[in-house]
Amino acid sequence: MLLIPSGAVADQGEILINSDIQMKYADDCFTGQDYRSAAAEYNRFIYFFPDDARVPHARFNIGMSFFHLKDYAAALNQFTAIFDNEGAFTPTGIESSLMISRCYQRSGNYKAAIENLTYLIRLSGDKALVDKAWHQMGWLYLESGEFGEARAAFDRISSSGRTDFDMNALEAQLNGQGAIPQKSPVTAGILSVVPGGGYLYCERYQDALIAFFFTGAFIYGAVESFNQDLYALGGMMSLVGLGFYSGSMYGGITSAHKFNQAKKSEFVRELKNKRGVDFSAGAGIREKEILAGLLVRF
Repeated sequence: MLLIPSGAVADQGEILINSDIQMKYADDCFTGQDYRSAAAEYNRFIYFFPDDARVPHARFNIGMSFFHLKDYAAALNQFTAIFDNEGAFTPTGIESSLMISRCYQRSGNYKAAIENLTYLIRLSGDKALVDKAWHQMGWLYLESGEFGEARAAFDRISSSGRTDFDMNALEAQLNGQGAIPQKSPVTAGILSVVPGGGYLYCERYQDALIAFFFTGAFIYGAVESFNQDLYALGGMMSLVGLGFYSGSMYGGITSAHKFNQAKKSEFVRELKNKRGVDFSAGAGIREKEILAGLLVRF
């Protein structure tokens, strides 16, 4: 029990804080989205009440506080420590493993996120957890633009899991992938023989105009310089013009790849909005209850 004397009469001048009060305050901070205070208060709870049964809840929500603060490195360390201690045999251990992948995902490290889920699948014999991991892995592949790998991951979900995640509807929506506008990098490269042609093909009209104007200007300048026997100036302008020309060709090809990736990302965003998927939305563990590790609206 924590005693904070105020200098007044002992019977009336002391604030008595027990584990319930401390936990309620930490939970209130977390619910109120004051995550910095929540992390501090959960740590305080663990320090003063290390043997309390709610310590796993406090540790998990410290990680969630860091996650919401976008301090993904600190969150990853917290969830990794929990998983190393508890494995995939407790609610906090399971949710911590899934959150490890979420931290990697938010950090842009999709490869590590997928590897972590693969390890969890090998480790766990719980069918519901394995289905959840395959489902999350499928979405990671979708966000990476790897639609074939995503379909393969979704296909690994059990029959009961397919019902839970409404996979038939998802696969029907994925069939719309064929309608995603795509640009051919080869075509973009061929069209880039004309300065700015690749950009124009990829609908980057301003870049196309700039590439055409500057490349054409330097080529014209080089020709005029040579016609007037200004060989040094002509050579310099040829060199600069060649740089613009080669840059235009390279830019046209890469623009096609960027266009394709952007359209795929747009398709996945719309798909997630339609499906109402938001992994770990509002995630947290309260007492003996696991709150939404995955939100799916039907």
